[in-house]
Amino acid sequence: MSVKNDFVMPILVLFSLCLLVSGALAFGNMLTQPVIEEAAAQRAEAARRGIIPQANDFVIVEADGLPKSVHAIYGTTNNVGFIFETTTLGYGGEVKLLCGIDPNGKLIKTAVLAQSETKGFGTPVFDEPHSSQYWGKEKQAIEDIAAISGATISSNALKRGIRDSFTAFEIVKGIR
Repeated sequence: MSVKNDFVMPILVLFSLCLLVSGALAFGNMLTQPVIEEAAAQRAEAARRGIIPQANDFVIVEADGLPKSVHAIYGTTNNVGFIFETTTLGYGGEVKLLCGIDPNGKLIKTAVLAQSETKGFGTPVFDEPHSSQYWGKEKQAIEDIAAISGATISSNALKRGIRDSFTAFEIVKGIR
């Protein structure tokens, strides 16, 4: 029984394999990361256009005092509304949501960029039959919309994202 052959060599071989595989994964990630980010940016742009199709273009709007869940605001160059990108916490994790609000303070439409809610229970909250109840409403009217039974946490995540978008709208509406 040799300590070197029985203990040291297997450890060195496994360590070398782990190092090689980790390096290959890091290299693959380095190559694909820009492609993934570009695809995500294109999906977000398409979602913004789906919310406010009459927008000529979108510009980023900077403001202080925003709710923590609002991490990007896009104003339209032809002043037909704003889009607020929010991240709230649902039952299954983060819910990334876009909310469009017109210059009169009415919700135009919502779109989900990412969510990991339970399929069949939490996911219907973001589908059009439920989420479209918010469209065309002002901030006060969204409180009257009931949660989906069995998906209260997911429903509240949607409502919180919309509510925070309205709060941010009150801050930025006078900027432009």
